[in-house]
Amino acid sequence: MFRVLMILLAAAALMIPTAAQSTEAELTLEHSSSVRAASWDAAETRILTAEGNGSIHIWSAEDGERLLTYHEDGSAVTQAHWALADTAILSAEESGAVLLSDAADGRIIYRWELAGLPLALALSRDETTALVFTRAGVGAILSLEDGEMMRRFEAPVEIGGAAWSADETEARAWSEAGRIYAWDVETGEERNYSLPQRGMLLGLQWNADDTRLLAWFTNGGVQVYETDGDSVGGRAISGMRHHSFVKRAVWSRDESMIMSWAGDDTVHIWAVDGAQSQRVYRHDDWVIGARWDDLEKRVLSWSHIYVYLWDEESPRRLRHRNLVTGAAWNSDGTRILSWSWDGAARVWRA
Repeated sequence: MFRVLMILLAAAALMIPTAAQSTEAELTLEHSSSVRAASWDAAETRILTAEGNGSIHIWSAEDGERLLTYHEDGSAVTQAHWALADTAILSAEESGAVLLSDAADGRIIYRWELAGLPLALALSRDETTALVFTRAGVGAILSLEDGEMMRRFEAPVEIGGAAWSADETEARAWSEAGRIYAWDVETGEERNYSLPQRGMLLGLQWNADDTRLLAWFTNGGVQVYETDGDSVGGRAISGMRHHSFVKRAVWSRDESMIMSWAGDDTVHIWAVDGAQSQRVYRHDDWVIGARWDDLEKRVLSWSHIYVYLWDEESPRRLRHRNLVTGAAWNSDGTRILSWSWDGAARVWRA
């Protein structure tokens, strides 16, 4: 019996793709607490990081030199983004504050206060305004040009997320119960409607022309619905199911494919027509996040202490010392930026 068991275990091991492991990064940017967010500027000469103790840093992407540190000992930063052609930093704090700061010296340009923990912070395409929403259901449109709070919104329940509409004429938020709230940015007029599927909603993403809606749930379901902007079709037109809660799902550029990842330790890439998985990437732990490269040929995913670089079926693993909280490609897919609870952001050669 023992011999049979060993043979079965050996056979199972042969079926698991071999993962090359990398421990040496090109750059390691050391912090004193967990790194919450990181990104390159447009020129990819600087790296922005934000950490759990509230500090925000700008580093040289060439040699890792720390160029600026500000907001030390403040409220923990949950999000930070380059803004205004990379001359400013837009950040949100756990306290509900949103700050626009000068990227040259860290000076606060504008500060806004909202009630609750910020869940969404999204720049408009021209970077003149930003949409922010807190878990408490409080939202606003902020002017980055003059500091005005141009419009305020309030949902009657706690929300799970928020986003601009495709043409940025609406602000949208949704609840875990599947209720969608939408406000006209110009007039503030509100409307709301519900998803037909019952179950705890974890997230939504509209397609490029707002005619289809991608939704994912705690029960493992990922569904695509048709929508006219005022309601959602009664039945899903496509979908698939993970074996655990879905962390997120995203459209491919041409909207023919969807990538979803979940607590069942998998990333699935599946066709909207037919809802058939084309590729499945299996991990050793639940998948926290995933990204396509610009050509949608390779996938970055992160799970536990590893970032996985998938090229066809064989992954390369990039190792941190603690839970990886995010990763991103550079513009041409030659470098990878990752960040972690281990207090480090790292740059790797792809």
